[in-house]
Amino acid sequence: MRGESLPLPLRRAAPVVLLLGLHAAVLLHSVRQKSASVDELGHLAAGLYSLTNHDFRCNRLSPPLQNIVCALPVMLCGDYRLTYDHACWKRGIWNGLGERFVEANPKTFHKNLMIARGGSAVLSVLLCFLIFRWAYEIWGYAPGLFVLAAAVCEPNLLAHGRLCTTDVAPALFFLLAGWLAWRFMQRPDLRRLILVGVAFGLMWSSKHSGPVLLAALFLAWAILFQFDSQPVFGAKAPGLRSVSPRYRALALSITLTMIVAIVGLLTIWGCYGFEIGDKTQPPRPPKESLLWTKMRTPLQTMVYFFGLEDRFSFNQNDVNDPLWRLLRERLPAYSHWEGFCANQYNASRASPTFFLGETSFQRINDYYPILFLLKTPLALLILFMIGATALAARQTLIDRRALVIGMVWPAVYALILIGLNRAYIGCRHALPIVPFFLIFGAGATFRFLWAGGEKSAVIPTRREMRARKALAILFSIWAIFDALSVHPHYLAYYNAIAGGPENGHLIAVDSNLDWGQDLLYLKKYLNERGVDDAYLIYFGPKSMPDAYGIPHRTYKTQPSLPTGTYVISASMLRQYIAPYYLPELMIFANRRPDDVAAYTQFVYRVGGDESE
Repeated sequence: MRGESLPLPLRRAAPVVLLLGLHAAVLLHSVRQKSASVDELGHLAAGLYSLTNHDFRCNRLSPPLQNIVCALPVMLCGDYRLTYDHACWKRGIWNGLGERFVEANPKTFHKNLMIARGGSAVLSVLLCFLIFRWAYEIWGYAPGLFVLAAAVCEPNLLAHGRLCTTDVAPALFFLLAGWLAWRFMQRPDLRRLILVGVAFGLMWSSKHSGPVLLAALFLAWAILFQFDSQPVFGAKAPGLRSVSPRYRALALSITLTMIVAIVGLLTIWGCYGFEIGDKTQPPRPPKESLLWTKMRTPLQTMVYFFGLEDRFSFNQNDVNDPLWRLLRERLPAYSHWEGFCANQYNASRASPTFFLGETSFQRINDYYPILFLLKTPLALLILFMIGATALAARQTLIDRRALVIGMVWPAVYALILIGLNRAYIGCRHALPIVPFFLIFGAGATFRFLWAGGEKSAVIPTRREMRARKALAILFSIWAIFDALSVHPHYLAYYNAIAGGPENGHLIAVDSNLDWGQDLLYLKKYLNERGVDDAYLIYFGPKSMPDAYGIPHRTYKTQPSLPTGTYVISASMLRQYIAPYYLPELMIFANRRPDDVAAYTQFVYRVGGDESE
């Protein structure tokens, strides 16, 4: 079975444009109703700092690409200023940049954030278009259009495609690399291979999970070269003719993956403005660098191997240690490698995680699989299962190269994410696999429903085909209305299995539900009820409630709870302050709230009657 290729005639392009326009409209309408989430202003400030100063020290923990994309329209048409009198700018400390940005721009920070979110919306629209294009090329026009309809209203894409964070760009470039790798396998040539390398570099310049792509690429190629008879350039070289097919496939996979890695590393260096060395002044001692911590053991091994231990002291307190100076003065894209090591360190650290009613510091291997099942619309889950069954039963045929990449890409990403990451702060880290489920799971189902079983011994009747097409339409409408029913609270979306967003706080919080994004709703709620003295325990920077003009009192720990109204963010109540720092507030954890604003702000009244 073959799909189709672009360009589309006008009558077919119009529905695609309308659906992409719907996605953009939903994103832009919802962003206006949400306050800054915990990380957004820090990402914006880091991007502006890099664009203004050609310095990437503030883009280490998170790579700079999406930060720069979001900051660019603000730099061109925003009203802002940056002040560099705080240590976080001078030392490249990402935490605190957002608060400094608010202090410098108290009246315009939210307007600038709205402009910056437009950059993420553009990336999200491009992601949806790429989902459609690949589905269209594999399955054909009608199934591709249904996949696009499911994608533009997928709640996880809507939740993060509108935020100035670093989540939608990795999903875009992870999918782009898979699509380009598939096109390379269809017609191998050097230009297409270089494009795969560029996509890999863009992926790693967006998120430090980039190396996962190399593992997926190598495995997919190793599998395909075992069975694919189509020659790859160099496969018929005299030195390879006498090699067995298995080892030839392995050699080709290693060689091509190395070429992709080299091109990708050059792309990364370009995304960091061809940075060389650490620009932080004064120079830091080695012990303050996680890059040095990671590199010290292999460097010491090399030094001892060559008998040079008398020349190198490896003094972690010596700013002028020769090998440390080599790293901090000569390493290309220094900020990238320092940030990569810092990210690996943070991902391996245990942190408090609220999940399924319990707060734990332990590894949670089923965290991402369960959240995927609970935060994906039920209609899409059914479509994924039907599609998998149709593919397994060969009732829906697919290009073998696309199938291998469509299975290996998300599988490798999921296995590494589950096995190595202990920072359980949201299913957004699994966002790059969502497009693959849409294309290969939902796409296979729509192809099966729209075209019938392609290897079935019984040809469906016209009435059966009409029923199948009606079923495809119903599934699409169900998925769309299910997602739009929570507009604009897509971050809080949970499906019917979980009990809806109302029960989200009992399953998982942080960026799965409450990321500090509902201060505008809370302000409206308090103003409508004339409450100006509520105790606010908010998940986010302490300065943000004042920045948004929220009338409140700051709660400080005390033996007994004073009379009044309490507003507690879901993340604070379940995961952070209440369980560990303000235990007297745990009384609220088992008490039904008197009211809830935007699924995330719990309102409790202690003593007396609260006037409406």
